[in-house]
Amino acid sequence: MASVIPITDILTLRTSFRSRYNHGNLKLTAQVKLLVTPEQADALHQTIQQANATCEQISKWAWNNQTFGQYPLHNALYATQRAASGLAAQMVIRCLSKVADAYKLDKETIRTFQPKGAIAFDDRILNWYLDKNKVSIWTVKGRMTIPFVCGEHQRKLLASRKGESDLTLVNGNFYLMATVSIPEPPLIETDGVLGVDLGIVQIATDSEGNQYSGDAVKDVRRRSRKHRCDLQKKGSKRAKRTLKKVSRKASRFSKWVNHTISKAIVQTALSSRKAIALEDLTGIRERGSAFRREMRWQLGNWAFLELSTFIRYKAARVGIPVLTVDARNTSRTCSACGYCDKANRKSQSGFLCLQCGLDVNADANAALNIEARGASVRHPLVALV
Repeated sequence: MASVIPITDILTLRTSFRSRYNHGNLKLTAQVKLLVTPEQADALHQTIQQANATCEQISKWAWNNQTFGQYPLHNALYATQRAASGLAAQMVIRCLSKVADAYKLDKETIRTFQPKGAIAFDDRILNWYLDKNKVSIWTVKGRMTIPFVCGEHQRKLLASRKGESDLTLVNGNFYLMATVSIPEPPLIETDGVLGVDLGIVQIATDSEGNQYSGDAVKDVRRRSRKHRCDLQKKGSKRAKRTLKKVSRKASRFSKWVNHTISKAIVQTALSSRKAIALEDLTGIRERGSAFRREMRWQLGNWAFLELSTFIRYKAARVGIPVLTVDARNTSRTCSACGYCDKANRKSQSGFLCLQCGLDVNADANAALNIEARGASVRHPLVALV
């Protein structure tokens, strides 16, 4: 039931798709772990805390004076913050930029900054020595040379590093998150659309019949939830520390599963030379407020945004276009005859069309509907070129 587009249409669509999806470069993040001594760790702690305290001061002044642009903030506060904070000139500039960027997102409430929040370093206060696996980084106690470790994938990304790097503190370890800019490959000529239905029982189902189960993720999350409840009842410091570890473990597992599934979906699309169609699930959690408690919990823990983000950036790296289609009634509409009725969905996994009698897995049926909608999105683009 895959939609096949004539080669003449494909060549026309390729140009149109590039204008919508291909912006020249992909922005990725390479993560490395810093191997710090106790003295270096103390210096980095103090640097992060002082930088965020400076951001707090800048933010209060910005809010009181309703001045949020980086240049006005720089003109008003650079000299005083440079003298009062003890930070390097370029670090003060990064703090001013951090506050200005925060207010770009929301000018209705005062922006606050956590003492251990990430801070940005540019090439004036951070130097990378990839051949030596070291960085030279500015701290409140002076420049320090610190070794780092990373995987081969991260090392390859670092070769294309461009722009700022964020210093973060996670679970007592220091990491640098480097911004990487790599050329985005040209979009390939695709022949049809791969529809992908995202769900909870089945995390993803594509229109070629491949299903990716969510049972393992749900089991981990349920065990994690029970463990958290038991720890919260104890309330001790040790219990709180364990509580954080449990939450992080479930999150890491979910992220690993989403990486694995997104890689498989993109590989399927690449092998069959198809574009990928995803549902627009904006507001799905809000729409689920009337569901029973268990379903609300599952929706709240559903990492569909993370999975769709992984699919999009992995697809972009190999030149596969990704489309977004309307999600309404994809689970109620018959993929064979188009008849739409709530009663068609006889169970979570079962679909039985009341009009033509199609009896099929509900997620597979939804994926076929998403495929058809994705194909219909492509054709109008031809007329616009």
